Amino acid sequence: MGLSDRCTGALPRTDTLCRAIVCECARRHFRGVLADFESGSPSDRLAFLTRLAGALSARGMRLCCPAALPADGATLLIGTGISGGSLRILLEENINRYGAARLALDLERVRMDFPLPCPSGCGTPLTHAELLALRQKHSASAYFSRELMANYFTYPTENGTHFVLFDDTETLRQKVRLAQSLGIREAFIMYPEVADILPELGRW
Repeated sequence: MGLSDRCTGALPRTDTLCRAIVCECARRHFRGVLADFESGSPSDRLAFLTRLAGALSARGMRLCCPAALPADGATLLIGTGISGGSLRILLEENINRYGAARLALDLERVRMDFPLPCPSGCGTPLTHAELLALRQKHSASAYFSRELMANYFTYPTENGTHFVLFDDTETLRQKVRLAQSLGIREAFIMYPEVADILPELGRW
């Protein structure tokens, strides 16, 4: 079951909510819950996720949640869609903190346009069509970043240079291979992000 967190206030009646989630998972024969919670959520989220992890475990199921909300007993998801630093270092730091057996990849397919400089590290998301149109318009050659483990190209504008970061089947494979080499054995990916390359991913 997928669980999102879109409310801005405290969670009401968390005991009742936990019971309802566990019962629904059992009724539908789900193997667990993937909580797609944002790290900026109110502080009660961690307590709720820890309670949910325990309730699921008691029924033979499990919880997966972001490492930013490291609920006790949950599998922690490490997002791969970074725009700076090193993916290897990010994974190694989390392995040192939590252990590889407790981690899984949140295998994000990045397609993002960044103005340079970009102190926030947040760019503009691109659709697949927009990405292809940019490359064609600027006749841009793509390169592979070993630190980010993603492809990139740059293009000029009147206001400066833009940096476009994107994943394809091979970069996603390389991220999985890196994680496996470090002892992380699982990865999750959202279907809409990979709809156009799903047959290729199925051959992993």
